[in-house]
Amino acid sequence: MGINTKGIILSANSQEVGCFQSVGDIDLTREVKEYECLNNGNIELAVGNIKAGDIPVGVKYDPSDSAGAGEMETAFKSGAAIPFAVELSDKGTTNGTTFTWSGAVVTSWKVTPEQNGFVIATFTVKLNGEPTITAAA
Repeated sequence: MGINTKGIILSANSQEVGCFQSVGDIDLTREVKEYECLNNGNIELAVGNIKAGDIPVGVKYDPSDSAGAGEMETAFKSGAAIPFAVELSDKGTTNGTTFTWSGAVVTSWKVTPEQNGFVIATFTVKLNGEPTITAAA
């Protein structure tokens, strides 16, 4: 018997984003600055903070949708930081691993008409710092 998974779930400002079409990679990096001692050639490393990259999110645009995509549109227009989460369906579980950021900022919003009659809105979300990661259950 198989397990029915929920797929990938996005939430913006604690509202689930409906009918999203795409989501970018979760990209975390750590800044490291290298210092070479000129007298002996040794290299010392200064380790910095973890930073998250931007993540693009494409959704079927519905101007009457006040949840999810509507939250991202409102956040873009206001410039306010919002909670943002990505839940991945993994390990054949019903609740996937969740990555949560407390203060994400929507930095761009683009609306593209598609040939099939739908309109796609693409948002770019600037993720702030290291996420809280909740393992799949």
